[in-house]
Amino acid sequence: MQIVVFHPHEPTYNPLDEYCRQLILDVTSGYDVQFPNNEKEFEIVGPKADIFLGYTSIQWIDHLPSTKWFQSISAGIMPEVIEELDKRQQKYGEKISFTNARGVYAPQAAEHAFALLLYLTRGLMNQNKELLVSTWARLPAIEIGGMTLGIIGMGGFGLEMARRGKGFDMDVIAIDPYCTQKPDVVDELLPNNQLDELMKKSDVVMLACPYTKQTHHIINSEMLALMKPSAYLINVTRGLNVDQSALISALENKQIAGAGLDVFETEPLPIDSLLWEMEQVVISPHNAGLSQNRPRLTIELFCRNFPKFLAGEELENSVSLSLGF
Repeated sequence: MQIVVFHPHEPTYNPLDEYCRQLILDVTSGYDVQFPNNEKEFEIVGPKADIFLGYTSIQWIDHLPSTKWFQSISAGIMPEVIEELDKRQQKYGEKISFTNARGVYAPQAAEHAFALLLYLTRGLMNQNKELLVSTWARLPAIEIGGMTLGIIGMGGFGLEMARRGKGFDMDVIAIDPYCTQKPDVVDELLPNNQLDELMKKSDVVMLACPYTKQTHHIINSEMLALMKPSAYLINVTRGLNVDQSALISALENKQIAGAGLDVFETEPLPIDSLLWEMEQVVISPHNAGLSQNRPRLTIELFCRNFPKFLAGEELENSVSLSLGF
């Protein structure tokens, strides 16, 4: 059995250090483990991999034709990857296991969502050195305590957002088609057909849902039109969950007060995007899931799952290839 560990995006911000590498080697002792250093090396060892740990874009999936278990370092899975793996299952009649890192990044992503929100509500975009030196201006600021926080999706991200919302003394409402029991940190769990009610009631809307065909542009012009003029939209999950053109229009027409965005339809965000010039928008480069703990937590998840895979047991964070999450 061959295991391939390849993090093509990670070295830029979270390198796989010797401690994490040793964790992998310890749990896989006696098996062939490959750590390709670049794309060329990966393309050589990939076709023989039985297990893959790394970033699971379609670009890398194409070089892993024999892999039986994919452990993604990402919290989501793109639809084109789901379709490809489902085709392989049907063609060869063998189950392909796919596990992701959902929940691993939920605390830091929720922190990031509130960082974006507070940047907007506390007016930090206007606090620059020149202004402070010249006038020591005390600009208007908005308190979020007592506001209604609407969360779309009650998985790991959503639960962590709700916990932090309650910490800020917010009223929390949520919607999720697969959540049937109201979590303790949620004041009201709305039926799945009441997204419009969530948009109307919320002072802050945070997206916490995965990207699937069903959630594509779940926030569109119709949903944005339902929001309060004083409300904020925060997205740290997937850019394609929001119709970006509709959002720009809503911001231009002051339909909503502002937006905090970590993800976009196209990344990097094109330099000519109107979002760059909007004072009521705060932008970060898809880094909501980052923290000093990210590599270790991801590797520990893999290490917990490895003996389960060998034993044919249910894997932690299994993704349904039919549902996409």
